Amino acid sequence: MPREHAAYAAAAGALPPRVTAPLLDVITRESLDEDYQHVAEQRRAGVRPPAEPTGRSVRTVVTILIFGALLAVAAVQTARSAEVTSAGREQLISRIETRRANLADVQDRIARLHTDNASAEGKDADVGQRLSTVTATRADLEARTGFAAVSGPGVRIIVDDSPDGGMPGRVRDNDLALLVNGLWKAGASAVSINGQRVSVLSSLRNSGQAIGINGVSLSPPYTVLAVGDRRTLQADLAESASGSEFASLTERYGMSVTMQDRDEVRLPAAPPGMMTLHSARADNSAPAKPPVNKEDSP
Repeated sequence: MPREHAAYAAAAGALPPRVTAPLLDVITRESLDEDYQHVAEQRRAGVRPPAEPTGRSVRTVVTILIFGALLAVAAVQTARSAEVTSAGREQLISRIETRRANLADVQDRIARLHTDNASAEGKDADVGQRLSTVTATRADLEARTGFAAVSGPGVRIIVDDSPDGGMPGRVRDNDLALLVNGLWKAGASAVSINGQRVSVLSSLRNSGQAIGINGVSLSPPYTVLAVGDRRTLQADLAESASGSEFASLTERYGMSVTMQDRDEVRLPAAPPGMMTLHSARADNSAPAKPPVNKEDSP
């Protein structure tokens, strides 16, 4: 052992125990010794230590218990509120998701309706166009077949019996049939005789001293109106086979014939009762101009 340590150990052996004892032991022992000593001195002097205030202690304990109970209740309520809040939040989220799904479905339906509406509008426009075409075609067919009133430029032809009153000079149904067919060949679009429209169902026939058409008896003079190009209608009539034959007959038997170009002639429609068809057959190769059938009655 070094000399310094030996000297320190010799000096330490001379120190009192209070100096060499651990500090924590010293503090604990002296604190307890002083408390015991103080109590012992009070007992020797006949002084009792002050009694604890029992009522105040009870109130303190009760207060602490009530406060603890309130804390417990608050904790339980907070937990329950948290559960309710959590459940309400989940329900709210579920409702939002449901509403979003419903909204998406409604938007899809709206998109489909827009598409269907656009398609329907396109079809409606197409149907409207087709209806306009059909209506125009119907009006044209009604005019050309004699079941619609028409007007326009054309000619007026007046045919009368021979002035001598002889039978050969009397106008017959075949004479008017030649004239009407010649007008069709010349380009006329509509023809009438004494206010009776010549239609696809009309026929001229002799009935005694008169000529019948559309169930009506006609008497001379016979006024024939024809709608067409008034600049060429008379010339084209004269050049047609029917028109040429009609001109030969009237000249041969002395019948009276006068022709005039007119800026406008008005022709009525055929009687409505004649519009009932018993049979029909389409013939696209033939024009829609009605030839006149001649029927002789006994």
